[in-house]
Amino acid sequence: MIRVLLIPSSDYLGHPFPQRHNQIFERIHDGRNFEVHVVRFNIFGKVKLSSKCVIHDFPLEFNTSRTSVYYLLNAVNHLKEILKIVRRESIDIVIAGNLLPPFLLELCKRISRLKIPFIFDLQDYYPTSAAGYICNVHGSSGTVVKGVFESMTQALLRMADAVTVPGFALAMYARAAREKAGSGQIYLVPNGISEHFLKPCDGSQIRKKFGYDEGDLVVGYVGSIEFWLDMKTLIRALSKAYRGGLRVRFMLVGGRLQTAYFKNTMNWIKDEGIEHITDWFGFVGHEKVPEYVAAMDVGTIPFDVKNPTAYYAAPNKLWEYLSQGVNVVSTPIPEALAYSSLLNIAGSEDEYVTALNKAEREKNMRNHGQNEVRAYLKKRAWSASAEKVRGIMYGLVRGK
Repeated sequence: MIRVLLIPSSDYLGHPFPQRHNQIFERIHDGRNFEVHVVRFNIFGKVKLSSKCVIHDFPLEFNTSRTSVYYLLNAVNHLKEILKIVRRESIDIVIAGNLLPPFLLELCKRISRLKIPFIFDLQDYYPTSAAGYICNVHGSSGTVVKGVFESMTQALLRMADAVTVPGFALAMYARAAREKAGSGQIYLVPNGISEHFLKPCDGSQIRKKFGYDEGDLVVGYVGSIEFWLDMKTLIRALSKAYRGGLRVRFMLVGGRLQTAYFKNTMNWIKDEGIEHITDWFGFVGHEKVPEYVAAMDVGTIPFDVKNPTAYYAAPNKLWEYLSQGVNVVSTPIPEALAYSSLLNIAGSEDEYVTALNKAEREKNMRNHGQNEVRAYLKKRAWSASAEKVRGIMYGLVRGK
C-alpha cells in the first residue's frame, strides 16, 4: 500500500465547497492500495466537509482571521508536525498544492534528503493568487509580495519530482520553469466535475421557487466571489441589457471567501440599479449545485484576464454549466479559448450584451450541441483525474 501525505491548498474540511484536492484524493483513498493522509489548516474554523482520508489536525496553532498571518505565525510548528507525520506514518510520497509561506521550500529540501518523492500541484498562478489574500496585487506592496512568491513557485517547480497542473496555460508556465533546470515531467490533470453532474437536472422548481418565469433570461454565476473576477464589467452589461429591454435576471450562487471583493460586487449591483433583478443565494451544498445550474439560461465565467490568477485558471464551472445544457459566456482566458466551440467569448460590456441577446434567441435550443459536450464530459469526471494521479504517484514510488 502507498501512503500519501497531502498538503492541501486551503482548509481541507472548512472550505465552503469541495476543492480540487477534495475531489481527487477522496477518490484515491481506499485503505488498500492508497492511504491518504491530509494535514488540516484550520483557516475557516467550522468543519463543513466530510472526508474518508486520515485527517491530521495540528496540535498547537495560533488562530487568526487573516490567512497570511495564520501561515506565518504557524510556520515553524507546521513544519515540525508535518515532518513528524512523514516519519510516524511511513509516508511514501508527498503532494503539495500550497506555498505555505515561508517553509514549504525547506520542507521540500528535507523530504528530498529522506528520498521521498515530492509532487507540486500547481493549481493557481501562485504569485498572484497568494499575494491577493495579503494585499492589493496592483499596488507597490503587491509587486514585492508577488516577487517573493514568484521565486518560491519557480524553485518548487524546479525541485519537485513531478508537477501536476489543471490546465493548458499553467502547463506552459510550469514547462518554461522546469526546462531551465532540466527537470522532469509535467502532467496535465484536468479540473473536472463530480459524477452527479453527469445527470441532467430539472431546474423548473428552482425557477418557480424564486419567481422566474419563461420570459426571463436567468444569467448565473456559481463559485467564490473574489479578487480574480471582473464582476464590474458583467454587472454593467446586465444593466445595459436590462435597460435595452432584455428580461434578464441575475442569479449569484456563491459568496465571499476572505477578501472584500464580494462587498465591492454588491456595491456595483446597487450603483447600476439592478438590485431588484439580482438574487444572491450564497454557497449551496455541492450536491444541489446541478439543480441551480439547470435553472439558469446562461452561466458566466467573468474572470479578469488582467489578473494572472484568472488568466491561468482552468475553471471547472465551465463543465458544470455545460453538463446541464446551459449557454456559457466567458471572458477570453486561455482555457475558455481552447474550448471556444462550446461557449461564447465576451471581453467587454457590448460583447456580453451581444452574447446575452444570442442566448435569448437560442432559449428553445437548450440541448443544441449536447452530443459534442457529452463526449467531453465523460473525460472530465473527477474519477478520471484521480486515476491519472494514482498512476503518477505509483510510478514515482515504485521507481524511486
